[in-house]
Amino acid sequence: MRKVNFNSAAQAQWFLLVGDLLTVGFSLQRALAFTGVVMRRQQPVIAAVNARLRAGETFADSVRAFVKPDLYYQLMLAEEHGELITTLNEIGQLLVTKHQQRQKLQRLLQYPLLLLFLLGVLIVGLSVYVFPELASWQAGGSEAGGQLQPILIGVAAFLIIFVALAGAGMVVHWYRLGPDQRVDWLCRLPIVGKCYRLYYGYYIASTLAILLRCGMSLKEILGVIEQFSPRSLLFCLGKEAQRQVQDGGELDDLIRKHHFLPGELAVMVHKGMTVEELGADFNMLAKMQFKRLLVQLGELFTLVQPVIFIIIALVIVGLYLSILLPIYQSIQGVY
Repeated sequence: MRKVNFNSAAQAQWFLLVGDLLTVGFSLQRALAFTGVVMRRQQPVIAAVNARLRAGETFADSVRAFVKPDLYYQLMLAEEHGELITTLNEIGQLLVTKHQQRQKLQRLLQYPLLLLFLLGVLIVGLSVYVFPELASWQAGGSEAGGQLQPILIGVAAFLIIFVALAGAGMVVHWYRLGPDQRVDWLCRLPIVGKCYRLYYGYYIASTLAILLRCGMSLKEILGVIEQFSPRSLLFCLGKEAQRQVQDGGELDDLIRKHHFLPGELAVMVHKGMTVEELGADFNMLAKMQFKRLLVQLGELFTLVQPVIFIIIALVIVGLYLSILLPIYQSIQGVY
C-alpha cells in the first residue's frame, strides 16, 4: 500500500469534518464514508478506520494507530461519556492551530536559514582557499601561530567529546524517567518550558472536564484512568493521586509538585461546587490555557529571528578575526 500522508494538518481537517457531520445528524460510519470520498489522499487510512469500526471496535480504538496517545485517550473518554462531537471539534481546532504555528515558524526561519546556508558555504570556501594560505604565512613569519594551532585543535576536540558524552548521558537519563517526570523536565526548560506547561495544563484540564461534566466522582475518575497504559501521563498522575488520597493527603500537594498542573486547579477543587459545575470550570480553564499557549508561542516566535541573527553576527565576527589576526601576526613578524 502506498504511503498515506495523515499528518496533523490532515487529521485536523478530518476531525473537524467528522465533528460537523455528526452534528448535523450523520451516523459515525456514514460520516467516515463521506470523508473517504472528499479526502481521497487519506482514503486508505479512513477505510482502515471504517473497517475496524464495522468489526465492532470503538472509534477511539479504530484511530489509535494513527493518532498520538494523548489524543487517543481524550477520544476514548469522550466516546464513552457522550462528548465525542465536542471533543472532535476541540481536537480539530488544536491540530489546526498547531499546523498554523508550525507554518508560521517555517516562514520565520526561511530567511535566517538561507543566511546560515550561505554562511556555511563561505566558511567552507575560506577553509579550502584562504585559511591554508594564512597558515603558510604564519609558518614562515612566526612560530606563535604554529604553537597556537595544536592548542585550538585540542580544545575543540575536548568540547566535541564533552558535548557528545553529555548528550548520551541525557538520552539515557531521559529513557529512565517516567512519563510524568519527562513532562516535568520539559516544563523546566529555560525558553520553551512555559509553552509545555501551558499545553499539558490544557490537556489535563480538558480531559478532567470531560469526566466531570458526566458527573463522575474522584473515585470513579481514578478508576477510569487506572485502565490506561502504564506508560501514559494520565495513568501516572492517577496512581499518584490515589496514593495521596489513601495516605490522607491533599491533592494540593500533587498539584504543587508538578509544574504542568495549573495552580487554578487547587482553587477550583476547594470552592465547594457540584461535579457538573466543576467540570464547566475545568473546561473554561482549558480554554484559557489554550489561549495563553497561543500568546506564549507568539512571543517566542518573535525571538527566533533576532537570536539567529545574533548567532550569524558572532560567526561573522569570528571569521573576520580568524582572517585578520594571522595577517596582523605576519605583519608583526616582518617588522
